[in-house]
Order: sequence, then structure tokens, then C-alpha cells
Amino acid sequence: MKRAALSKVAAVALIVVIVVVAVVAWLALRPKGPAVKEVKIGVVLPLSGKLAETGADLKRGIEFAVEEINAAGGIKNLGGAEIRVVYGDSAGKPETGAAEAERLITEEKVVALLGAYQSAVTKTVSEVAERYKVPMLNPDSTSPALTERGYKWFFRTTPHDETFAAQHVEFLDYLNKKYGNLIKKVAIIHEDTEWGAKTAEAWQKHLKAHGYEVVKVVSYHAATVTSLDSEIETIKAANPDALFAASYVSDAILLVQTCKHKDFNPKLILAQDAGFINPSYVKEVGKDGFYIFSREVFNWDLLEKIPRLKAINDRYKAKYGVDLNGNSARDYTGVWVLYYAIEEAAKKASPENLEEFRKAIRDALAAIDLPADKIIMPWAGVKFDSKGQNIKGRGIIVQMRPEDGKYHTVYPPELATVELTFPMPTWAERGG
Repeated sequence: MKRAALSKVAAVALIVVIVVVAVVAWLALRPKGPAVKEVKIGVVLPLSGKLAETGADLKRGIEFAVEEINAAGGIKNLGGAEIRVVYGDSAGKPETGAAEAERLITEEKVVALLGAYQSAVTKTVSEVAERYKVPMLNPDSTSPALTERGYKWFFRTTPHDETFAAQHVEFLDYLNKKYGNLIKKVAIIHEDTEWGAKTAEAWQKHLKAHGYEVVKVVSYHAATVTSLDSEIETIKAANPDALFAASYVSDAILLVQTCKHKDFNPKLILAQDAGFINPSYVKEVGKDGFYIFSREVFNWDLLEKIPRLKAINDRYKAKYGVDLNGNSARDYTGVWVLYYAIEEAAKKASPENLEEFRKAIRDALAAIDLPADKIIMPWAGVKFDSKGQNIKGRGIIVQMRPEDGKYHTVYPPELATVELTFPMPTWAERGG
């Protein structure tokens, strides 16, 4: 009896094993759903309006990164699915940017957002992303307030203006130590949106902490300004040793032209990049832009300083006819960071479950820790703190040089490629 009972148990066990094996085999061999062929990323940029030229610059960096990623095999953990970018045009307006973000999320079903350059637009776009629980990677907006809102879906790779402001004042300290305390009084001029206003606040904070006198702070509305005559006259009357400027493209051009027209000759003009590094600005101001300093996050002359950069820049220049700059390089880098996060997310979720996949991308961004050799920026890498701010970023300072009309890296000293000129020659000394 016992032997018969055991035989029955063995038979049942054998049947169970056979059934399990059959089910596993069927699951493995059954026709699968269609493979994921592409993953859509939404990008919000100012593609029309006064910042259209900057938007085009940023777009080139994004397109180039996507092209390289797809050419290298796409998203490996999704069987080679390609990245496809769907654009939204903010036209430089916060409310338009927010509407475009909502369209990209709800209609285009993008897995993540990237953008949106102007801090005021990034603010509204990220509000939409946070509400819909869509990860947003911001490579190019620098208002410190953006990462002080307690958001969980917002990540910024670029250093912000608080970091840059501190570095600008350290640069003044460096110049005073090297050339003999020539700068004591500083004036500030800035456009009046989120970015410009927060930049001015950060500058004042750090200048005062280092013992500099802020003699004048002047703002203007970049979207409508047609003259800066009264602003420059007011600043000139305060007799500053240095002028700090936060301007977009057309107003940066206007600012330099007005300084020349009014024969305003501070020992130093230091810009918070933006318009001052745009190719159209460089072309328009020509030699009048010589000797002006600007904050940057990237520069072409770092080709010998950063591994892989020369080959990438050569390919970029062959395609677009210009070198990578701080705008295009930051957005190029932003796409790559988002790509690395998507690869990690694809190990745990599928784009077919959009909500789950977006969450997986968000978690991958929160955990990412990229070394310097994975990016082309002069940073130590990319790692986000609990606020979503990259803690491995830093800026550089460049000066437009008369030798070739290009910006060259002059600070920090270990990254400098030329000896800087200080004080700036007066307009009379330049011969008009």
C-alpha cells in the first residue's frame, strides 16, 4: 500500500513538472508584442521670437547627440530602439512653454522632457512635468531657485548662478591679487526675468561678502528694450571699476554698442554668458567685443584638456560649420545624461507602460553617477543631490581675444589656454 501511494505521489509530481516546463516553454516561444522601435523625448526651446538663434544653437546640440546615440545602436536595453525628439516652441514665453510641455506629455506621450533654456520658461515647464510625474532634465537654465522647490522629477546638469556668482567674485579676487587691487566698486546690469533677477541677487550677495562695493544695480526688460542709453549713463555716473552683465542676445549686442557710444570704460566687463556667447552676438559686435569676459561652462579651446572632445567637435563642425559652444555642448551633454538614465530604466520597465517607465527614468536619474570621461564638459562628472542639482559641475571664464576674435579660456588657471588682458583697453586706446 505504501509503495502504491508513493508511486501515485511520484506520478503526480512528474505531471506537475511536465506542466510547469510546458508552460515555461510556451511563454518563451509565444509570439511577442511588437518590439519598441523608438522612444520619444519632448524638448521645449525658444525656436521663434527674439531667442530663436539661441534656440537653434541648442537644437543643434540636441540633434547631434541623438544622431550619435542612434548611430551607435540606439537604446541597447530596448533592442536598439531609437530616440526621437519631439519639439515644443516656447517662443520665449513661460505660458507658451507650459502649454507645449502639456501637449508633449499628454498628446505625444513622451517619456521625459528636456529644456527649456530661459529660467522663467523652465520654471513653468517643470511645474507641468512635476504635476504629471514626468522626469525633466534641464541642461541649460541657471536660476538657483529652480532646484529649491522640493521637486522630485526635476534634474539640472548645469551649475547654477549661485555657483557662477561665487566663481565670478573669486575671479575678481584673483585679478586683484595678480594685478594689484584695481577693482573695488562694481555695477550690475541685468534683464528682468527670473534668470537675470536671480543672477543679480547672487552677485550682490557674494560681492558684499568679499568686501566689494555694489555702486549701482540696473534692470531692463529684454523682450522690449530698444535703447540702453539711460541705463549706461546711470551706471557710468556711478564710476564702477567693473560691470557685471546678465543679458540675452539682442540686448547683449545693444549693451556693448551703447558702452562704446557712451565711451563707458570700466576696467572689466564680466558677462553671465547667455547672449554673450551666442554666435550671432560674436559676429555682430565684432572687435567691439574684444577683451570682454564671460562666464562659460564649455569652450572650444578645451579640446586638448578634455578626452574625446576634439573628435566630437570635429564631427559637429563638419556638420554645422561652427564649433560647439556653451549652449550646444550643454544640451548635447543633457541628451547623453538622459540616454544613460533611459538605458538603466529599460532594465526595469518598458515604454509600453508609460507611467512605470517614466518613474524608472526618474529613479535612474536620481541614482546616476557619471565620471568626467563620460561627458564633454569641464566638470568632475554628473551626480544629483536630493534637490536634483548636479554637484559635480563648475564654470569657466573666457575672454574674447583680438588675435582671432574668439573666446579663450582664462580661468581657472589650470584650464587657461592664454594669458588674459586686464584692465580692458579704453575705447580710445582701441582706436575706435
